[in-house]
Amino acid sequence: MQEPTLPALVAMILATDLLRYLLGAGLVWLVVYIILGRRLADRRILDATPRAGQIRRELVYSMSTVAIFAANGLMLFLLAAGGYVEIYEDVDRYGWVWWWASLALIIVAHDAWFYWTHRLLHDRRWFRAVHGRHHASVHPTPWAAYSFHPVEAAIQAVFLPLFVAVVPTHSGVIGLFLVHMILRNAIGHSSHEVFPWRWMRTKAFGWLTPVTHHHFHHARGRGNYGLYFTWWDRWCGTEDPEYLAYGDSHFGKPSMERAVA
Repeated sequence: MQEPTLPALVAMILATDLLRYLLGAGLVWLVVYIILGRRLADRRILDATPRAGQIRRELVYSMSTVAIFAANGLMLFLLAAGGYVEIYEDVDRYGWVWWWASLALIIVAHDAWFYWTHRLLHDRRWFRAVHGRHHASVHPTPWAAYSFHPVEAAIQAVFLPLFVAVVPTHSGVIGLFLVHMILRNAIGHSSHEVFPWRWMRTKAFGWLTPVTHHHFHHARGRGNYGLYFTWWDRWCGTEDPEYLAYGDSHFGKPSMERAVA
């Protein structure tokens, strides 16, 4: 099979990143705001309403993030082709146990990367110059999943090359991780608590971040820096307890749990 030319490769990677964003954020938007809009009306967090022009701004910044992620993907492809990082295709090379273990590892590692870089971006200087662009969405929509300043987008993009530089990773693991990332990100910016709140108060699921966790971060501009898990916020004392109290009072009632059952 003939190798694609560089322009064709660039176009393919750019199209893939663009489709992942549009389909991921668009699917969450369609389900939460259109299909289940009425049923989830009482699950809206802090009476969230997007400001005029907000979605357009989220889309504009997301397009620059897509371009940066695509450039990062091209760099990763070239590094793998040159043998500098190991992205393998044959599952039998390491076996299925490692396949699933590496998927769990990349998600856990990404959550740690996100927590510490996100917390750094809340330094006053970084926030004013960079991260404040993302926080312009006080009540975000799923389209804010990629709404980053270019510097922040680059900081988040570099995680994947760093990870595969030290961890042999199957291409399917990378693909599934990227799908998981956009879906969890879009859901986390949906401004509606789509998870059964009773789960958040159990040992089995209390380590997962509900939508209210990240929404309070946007609305209050502090604490709750984690992406997928509550571990780092609890270990480091940066969890905002108000989001739990709010969830208990607004979403902890049986009638509300049935609305999303």
